[in-house]
Amino acid sequence: MSLKIQKKTIIFLIVLELALFAIFFSFLPKGVFAGYGTNNVTVITNLTVGNVFPEMSNMSIEDNASNLVLSPNISKTIYCWGLATDYNGWDDVKFASGVFFDNASSTYISGDDNNLHYTNSSCTITQEGTYTDWINCSFDIWYYANPGIWICTINVSDSYGKQGAGNDTINISTLLALGLPDFIYYGLVNATEVSGENFSNVSNYGNVKINLSLSGYGFTENDGNAMNCTIGASKNISVELEKYNLTNTNPGTIDYSQFIANYTNLTSAPTVKIFNLNYRQNDTVDEAFNSTYWRIYVPLGVAGTCEGNIVFGATVAPGT
Repeated sequence: MSLKIQKKTIIFLIVLELALFAIFFSFLPKGVFAGYGTNNVTVITNLTVGNVFPEMSNMSIEDNASNLVLSPNISKTIYCWGLATDYNGWDDVKFASGVFFDNASSTYISGDDNNLHYTNSSCTITQEGTYTDWINCSFDIWYYANPGIWICTINVSDSYGKQGAGNDTINISTLLALGLPDFIYYGLVNATEVSGENFSNVSNYGNVKINLSLSGYGFTENDGNAMNCTIGASKNISVELEKYNLTNTNPGTIDYSQFIANYTNLTSAPTVKIFNLNYRQNDTVDEAFNSTYWRIYVPLGVAGTCEGNIVFGATVAPGT
């Protein structure tokens, strides 16, 4: 047999052997096999993650402030922030809401009440990065919101309804504030007579029950006067001749003895009196006010027009 024929025969046999091996292995189970000195097999695993839950982090109320001071007789806008991360993309976060509530007297699911619970159902969503959004929830907090620890919780939802939440806390400070008319006008009062009764409402514009601190002066504090007058021998009405009643009205004309019996002397030094004026509880009607009743006696030695000052202060009532 020639050399050329031998080479062709060898090549044919090799091809035939490879074909037979291919046919044989095609009938074997697919995969990897143990053998050749080991009985272990390592199998590679794989999957593709679909939808994931959004996550909240970096929560902050008022730029990480520890205390929140409210403003008398008005609401104050505060801001609660958080960073939402969604690895399906920043735009997969579709909805954001926030709740700000008194931790001692309310819960996340409670109804809104200006004393203890606020809700923002449409917080702002702003892209921060490929997978992140800043969530900003604002709340208008009224002056009579309870003092103490409050919680802000932000909840976000993605396009599949999957949710994530985060929270932060802040302390709402005690607010002592009150409101009164600009002036007390006694009208025309003759010398050696008692004025008619003036009633002036005191409104609680804070968030705790209050008592009253009262004092008076003419031109300068602690001068011992209730009023200074433009003319007359003395030109001064002593501070104790201006008096008040914090509980009862005594209408009509009264004499000096009745004046002394039914009213309390104003003093130069501040004096705290029980008033127990609660802070506002009603979201629709402001009921947090009470009347005070005032009279003044005009002595001899004063004439013309007279003017003075009464200093009203708020103190925390015991048991608040």
